[in-house]
Amino acid sequence: MRKLTALAVLALALGIPTASQADCVLSAPPVIPDGATAPEADMVAAQQALRTYVTETQEYLACLENENRGRAGRDWTRDYNEASSQMEKLASDFNKQLRAFKSR
Repeated sequence: MRKLTALAVLALALGIPTASQADCVLSAPPVIPDGATAPEADMVAAQQALRTYVTETQEYLACLENENRGRAGRDWTRDYNEASSQMEKLASDFNKQLRAFKSR
């Protein structure tokens, strides 16, 4: 038992992932409908899906920060920046399609 406890403490100290550590998983982005042709129900559903995606992406970003704070060797900032950029692009795309929807 002492050996297992010592190994677990060593793994945590070295930053080796253990079963108790959460994995950071990025959700799949929602599909943004074409505002020029989509019915209102599809636009409302897309807006709700986008809000959920933004919340989940923010949780993913926080997870990356927490899991990798003080760690060296893995370029997690690239994953962080890509997820942030994708989230901003989706929001911009949705706003563009929403303007097209409202202009009909």
